[in-house]
Amino acid sequence: MNQSSTTNQSDTKRIISDRFIEPGINYWFSNHEHIRTPFPSEIRTELKSRTSSIFFDWIDGLKEQELSSMKDDEFVEMFETILFNEAMKLVEDEDKKLTIAYPFLPRLSDQVNHGQHGKGAVTARKEVISKDNKKLFELSVLSQQTGQTWKTQFELPN
Repeated sequence: MNQSSTTNQSDTKRIISDRFIEPGINYWFSNHEHIRTPFPSEIRTELKSRTSSIFFDWIDGLKEQELSSMKDDEFVEMFETILFNEAMKLVEDEDKKLTIAYPFLPRLSDQVNHGQHGKGAVTARKEVISKDNKKLFELSVLSQQTGQTWKTQFELPN
């Protein structure tokens, strides 16, 4: 490999890192008003390393024409796909897997307010399959008013 090729490859990786990897990591590893980070702090260093490596390998496998014709959102989508797939491999706890798989849904100890049951805290959650083979998310909530646990289910997106 000649010096020009090595420099060009290094520049490309720096640009991609600056445009996609660092902003993506900064976004997903921090909390925002509408979403909390789904990634446990203990996996973040390894997750960033693995995701970056796989993302660069994917980019290296693209032909020059493919690379130049891709839109930013296609890069972001692939980066996020790799990030979430690798995170699932790094956690064993089922609840952490649920948080990664469904980062927008309620988590354990989250406070909820239900019209019939009032305020309460999520005490358990799980993914279930309905009788008609639909994926559902089931929450168990401890009511602050009655001290009783109630459950609710809702359909998960495909």
